[in-house]
Amino acid sequence: MSQNLLDDDLKTPLIRHYGINKYDWILQVFIWIGIFAAFFIGAQLISSVIIILYYKSADFKVIASNPNNLNALRYAQMLTTIIGFLLPALIFSKQKDHPVTKYSNAHLGFNPLFLLLIPALIYTFYPIINVSFFVNKIMPWNDLMKSSQSEYKILIDALVANNSLHVLILNLITIAILPAICEEWIFRGTFQKLLSEKLNIHLAVFIASVFFSLIHMEFSGFLPRIILGMFLGYLFYYSGSLWTNIFAHAVNNASQVVFMYLNNKGIYKMNVDNPEMPKTWELVVYTLGFVVLWYIFYHFSQKNKKSNFA
Repeated sequence: MSQNLLDDDLKTPLIRHYGINKYDWILQVFIWIGIFAAFFIGAQLISSVIIILYYKSADFKVIASNPNNLNALRYAQMLTTIIGFLLPALIFSKQKDHPVTKYSNAHLGFNPLFLLLIPALIYTFYPIINVSFFVNKIMPWNDLMKSSQSEYKILIDALVANNSLHVLILNLITIAILPAICEEWIFRGTFQKLLSEKLNIHLAVFIASVFFSLIHMEFSGFLPRIILGMFLGYLFYYSGSLWTNIFAHAVNNASQVVFMYLNNKGIYKMNVDNPEMPKTWELVVYTLGFVVLWYIFYHFSQKNKKSNFA
């Protein structure tokens, strides 16, 4: 028996009896749901109170009518993201393992090569995301909550309408950096990790991705968000490090914020709301590129895992 396997066997009894690990797995899933639901609902209530007190209105159309006065909304959203996603993730991680960063693999390193490889993977993956966007349009759920989605779009357009550098930085924090850290920790770092303890990894990735998409309550992008969530789920599984996911999520969201900024400035014109259906040759070429890059990612991920667990 290898030393690594021996070490794992020695650690197992300690892990099994730490925190909530003494409970059945299905009960742990319900504990996760309870913790997440409590903090998520609480965060929404706190955010609503802040917005109503500041803007004297809960109507997003009224709030969005002045794009130059949306910083309070941004700060409320930052607070919602931290309370609704990060805090339950940290609390659940603490109950599963010690220290708090261990269960979610947030204590593991990040391969510097991924600084170039992850953006390239995302870029070659976009045609598949765009195809799923068009498939989503013909699905019955596409029109669910259409009125609230139109209000949400008005608000997003207002948030990115201001072209100042200061607002761009705030938008990057609000829409890219904080969601990347908080959402990845709760959905991949705890929920997917918990599901994978008993379920096939592919099923765990899929369920976590569906939940990830559902919680956004935005059904015009429901399927693309599931596809993106599965991409992030496999990144986490194969890399073994939460920071790989956080970086990928941040790159994806930040690129959208920057493109909207450039679009509003007239530097790079694009139709943000209606991506083009990729041509067949584009889909083939980009997909082949993605497969090659994924092989490289997998190769270096395994080396990274060995160095982390050596």
